Amino acid sequence: MALYRAALSRPDQLIPDLAEELATTSDEIDKSVARLAEMGLLRLSEGDRLNAVSPMLAEATVLGAEDLELGARRAAVEQRRDTIRRLVPEWNAAFSTIVHEGAVDVISDQSAIANVLMHYADRCEQELLSVAPGRLPSTRIDGRTRVANVYSARRGIKTRALYQHTALRDRATRSYLNELAQNGAKIRFAPSVPGRSLVVDRSVALLPIPTDDPGRHGLAVVREPNVIAWVVATFEQLWAEAAPLEDVINKQHDDTELDQTRAAILRLMAEGEKDEAISRRLSISVRTCRRHIADYMAQVGASSRFQAGVIAARAGHTDAPTPG
Repeated sequence: MALYRAALSRPDQLIPDLAEELATTSDEIDKSVARLAEMGLLRLSEGDRLNAVSPMLAEATVLGAEDLELGARRAAVEQRRDTIRRLVPEWNAAFSTIVHEGAVDVISDQSAIANVLMHYADRCEQELLSVAPGRLPSTRIDGRTRVANVYSARRGIKTRALYQHTALRDRATRSYLNELAQNGAKIRFAPSVPGRSLVVDRSVALLPIPTDDPGRHGLAVVREPNVIAWVVATFEQLWAEAAPLEDVINKQHDDTELDQTRAAILRLMAEGEKDEAISRRLSISVRTCRRHIADYMAQVGASSRFQAGVIAARAGHTDAPTPG
């Protein structure tokens, strides 16, 4: 914004003079002029003279039309939302004839599964318990479950989701879990979990079941209280032993820091540096430095520091790890 300030203090100044005053090149000044002019903050008059424009005027001129457009789009979205929501009571009334009220219903039709999941996600009033093993596969039922989970979380439903540690290896899954967490869901990780499940208000359990087609799953809608109690008890036991999302992310960060520190220690050790010199260069204590070296020697079965340095160099352990 140095250019804007210069134009503000010296109206009708020539661009070359401003470039000289700001000690910048003509290319850089041209880029700055174009950027500020696009924002409406500078006006270029005849003879390449610059004048500063009031920020309030620039905002009203440049953003006013966009504000009006956004307002119109927002109004159109709300109108469509109202139209859609007016049909919810009719849908629930008609859907009750599709979803029976027996102890267990099995939904095999793939097009109906998304409707069933969203039906219960919408009817959920208090709590949603979700379990997913491993990284989320890119199957249709998984995508529909994810939509239902996010929809419930956005409605303020108390959501607890349990996943395996391997879920964080997938970028799309990490993004999805972060979205859930940002909407208030509590997420934990366990080394292993049983099958996928979704429990709504502790009164309905939605369980995927295999079909004749390995790539497709059916859905069991379970209302039998004893079965639901068992599913909930299993969830609570796993939940109590699982690690929260924040702890898992922090541990991954700590492990990365630890790997980088150990690689640096091994690299300096291979260069012949003493423990005291290594600790000073890495800003760690001598005790921590020696503990890393001892742990590594035990890990690779080295009987001496020299042997450990040779092993580390040959294995590439002295290389700085690539950030994850």
